[in-house]
Amino acid sequence: MLNKQGFDLLAGDYDRTVQLSEDSDSYPFAGYKQILNAVFNEVM
Repeated sequence: MLNKQGFDLLAGDYDRTVQLSEDSDSYPFAGYKQILNAVFNEVM
């Protein structure tokens, strides 16, 4: 589990990490936007 400092380090690059992973279709965020859209569409 991350402590506050570890979380802060992760959070600083989170958006960039997600985008890079999505763009290269690689772990851990491959398909992340598709999942978010599916959840959104199901809820709405």
